[in-house]
Amino acid sequence: MIGFGGGSAIDAGKAIAALLTNQGDVFDYLEVIGRGKPLTEQPAPYLAIPTTAGTGAEVTRNAVLASPEHRVKVSLRSPLMLPRVAVVDPELTYRLPPAITAALAWTRSPS
Repeated sequence: MIGFGGGSAIDAGKAIAALLTNQGDVFDYLEVIGRGKPLTEQPAPYLAIPTTAGTGAEVTRNAVLASPEHRVKVSLRSPLMLPRVAVVDPELTYRLPPAITAALAWTRSPS
């Protein structure tokens, strides 16, 4: 599974990878509006390629998902959900406004 885009796209990919290998409905695993069951199976292999700065979704172990029906954003959370690989390339942000591209380059540059 590959997630390419901003934080929402990265989180959606993590959720899909997790649900591919864990039986049941997404509501079985969601916090707050779901049953909050833990994932028991390793998610499908997942590669995250962020194209925006700031969310850090490529390095978190959860996926924030919107539920318009409930008018909330909730998490699908598990220590198993960390992407196996994250490709962070500031050049992917060049079509963004300059301030966002600069923020990504600054936050990701080695010290």
